[in-house]
Amino acid sequence: MGDGGRRIARLLGTGMLCLLLGGSLTGCGGASAEPGVMVPTFAPTTPTADPATEPLDPCAALITPADVAGVLGLDPAKTSVRTIRGLPAPAVGRTEKIDCTYQGEKGRSLFTLRAYTYESPEAARKQWELNASLEDGEKRDIAVGPATGLLYVRRGELLLSLIDGPRTLAVQVPDRTVPKGRARENLITDFAQRALKIDPEAVATTSAEPTPGVPAVQAGAGS
Repeated sequence: MGDGGRRIARLLGTGMLCLLLGGSLTGCGGASAEPGVMVPTFAPTTPTADPATEPLDPCAALITPADVAGVLGLDPAKTSVRTIRGLPAPAVGRTEKIDCTYQGEKGRSLFTLRAYTYESPEAARKQWELNASLEDGEKRDIAVGPATGLLYVRRGELLLSLIDGPRTLAVQVPDRTVPKGRARENLITDFAQRALKIDPEAVATTSAEPTPGVPAVQAGAGS
């Protein structure tokens, strides 16, 4: 084959290669891509949400882990809360349910808090009374500000169950969480008034009307 033949063969070979690659090869002379050849496209990156506008965790809105760390004398960086948001229960008039487990170092459970909201104070009272009848332990009437309820004294822990209008609150604190030198009743009412956003000054002289035969507990009193 002469020089002219070899030149034509090279041109034909290049043209076929450009056709196969859709003109992407350098030196293809601007050949266009074949119809139907899809060029990948990428959607623009969605900007991340501004943390300042993100909704606050519902448990942290009740008591922040930093506040818990301050009350218990723990490292705030190692104190957290695990939140479980329950479904509404129209059958009993419950509109919101939040279960909070506050944790210390290595996920050690410190105490639990359960907050429920109902469509009316009457619905809250009815369900609170039903739940109260199912709890065990020595019962004592108690008031924390405008909230009233029962303190259950159990071996190794306290359970405080309160009702305040259309909302109820239960705080359960094991004895192992109570800092040395602090009364456990004082600690559990401290957590309750923080969760209910009650002014500590309003708690100092508040007590519940005692149930006959059941000793009353004044919020903030030590033992």
